[in-house]
Amino acid sequence: MARGTELKKKRVSIKDIALAAQASPSAVSFVLSGQQHTYRISNELAERIKRTARELNYTPNGFARSLRKGTNHTIGVIVSDISNPFFADLVRNIEITAEGYGYMALFASSDEDASKTALLVDKMLEKGVDGMILVPCDGSKPTIKILEEKGVPFVLLDRYFPDLKTNYVALDNYHAGYNVTAHLIRQGYRKIAMVSYESDLINIKERENGYRQALKDANADDPGIVHAVKMTDSLESGCQKAMQDILQSDTDAILFATNSLTVQCLHFIKDNNVKVPDELGLAGFDGGSVFDFFYAPLTYVDQPLEKMARKSVEVLIEVMESGQGMTQNIEMEATLVPRISSAEKDRP
Repeated sequence: MARGTELKKKRVSIKDIALAAQASPSAVSFVLSGQQHTYRISNELAERIKRTARELNYTPNGFARSLRKGTNHTIGVIVSDISNPFFADLVRNIEITAEGYGYMALFASSDEDASKTALLVDKMLEKGVDGMILVPCDGSKPTIKILEEKGVPFVLLDRYFPDLKTNYVALDNYHAGYNVTAHLIRQGYRKIAMVSYESDLINIKERENGYRQALKDANADDPGIVHAVKMTDSLESGCQKAMQDILQSDTDAILFATNSLTVQCLHFIKDNNVKVPDELGLAGFDGGSVFDFFYAPLTYVDQPLEKMARKSVEVLIEVMESGQGMTQNIEMEATLVPRISSAEKDRP
């Protein structure tokens, strides 16, 4: 993580400025809060304090300020990509639920970048948010640990870190991956591949684990392949490579780990005139209107996005208003929506 982009562990304090400017902490506080004339601080001293604050890159601690003055009734929300329909739905439902409790939500996208996540968290705390809802990305664990150390109320959404004791709301991804794979097996598919991300994120790993266990329990032919697309690579090129490998094998069905992977791979399937489900059965995570335009509507795992979003807000508000260090771990069940793309395969 680049220096200067990570969440600062130690802020410049009023006392630091007072020492460097040779002034009292109270004088520094009065000047930086715009009250120098009220408390008769000389222009010379005021200018020295302001100059010293700039030189030390001082930024007000908005979170601490909100604790002193009371709540701002604002929560910060960081997701991976607001333009992704999955996260757009989460954001909309978070906003609606927060408004119902009298809170305003500030939203930002991390772009799956740990350094950007740290920077966004820091900026939201400077704005004095009362708490945060975060969809963490690979490498963001240090930022989450710092939030814990600072005592900032927060809830992880969609993803979490098993070795950190935090509040989180997520899907039961293991059983979701297991059930959709078991469905493909019941439909007569035996050589089922999976297109996933190369990631240590718990939601991806658990979907893969469920997929593998379903194959094992059914004694299905395990192609031994989870085609991993690197998050740092172009999505288009990564999916193209995965699909080329799959079509050169005897795979008869594919499970896609996310909706973004599904969309990109469907382009490849269409461009290469692969017949679905006659030549290849398909299933994925999350539906969407875009899949309705595909000639063989996609079988998908439907996540309870509205419930997940609403619960994340409810847990956060409960933690903020109670002032207690309670921890809630909530996993929600998915619903399988079978459609034409996984129609029963003709058996030999």
